[in-house]
Amino acid sequence: MSLLEPEEEESSDIGFDKDSKIRLFETQKRESESSYGYLKKFLPVAVVAILLIGAVIWLMQPGIGDAVKPPQAVEDSVYEYMQSKEHRSVREITFYKCDGYYWVKILAEPRSSIMSVDDPANQFRLRVDRNGDTASNIQTLPLQSGQDDRPCR
Repeated sequence: MSLLEPEEEESSDIGFDKDSKIRLFETQKRESESSYGYLKKFLPVAVVAILLIGAVIWLMQPGIGDAVKPPQAVEDSVYEYMQSKEHRSVREITFYKCDGYYWVKILAEPRSSIMSVDDPANQFRLRVDRNGDTASNIQTLPLQSGQDDRPCR
């Protein structure tokens, strides 16, 4: 029986030697370090992507003199102004963003006495002061000719 005992000891030492236990912890340490390494590589890429998206959104904002879609309350106020003060129906309307106000280009429905749609009597320019999402003051501007008829002037 003495021959069997050393063999059993050798087989038990092979399965559970101290080196195997150390390697197990080294493997676990390497795996946790690799996920940290991925995080270190991914984080700068994510930050750059967020900054690029933010820059694109900022650059796409309308600037001074660009055509914009105003809030519905402002649009309704302009239609009501044209009906009550100018006594005209709006055919075509374009809003332009200016510094603190909207410049509005309006083509009104022609009256029966004026047959041409492009006639100056059918064209209006308005200044609509902004007060949040509402129109606080609406003024009719004189119609400029040719190159002087530009937004925000």
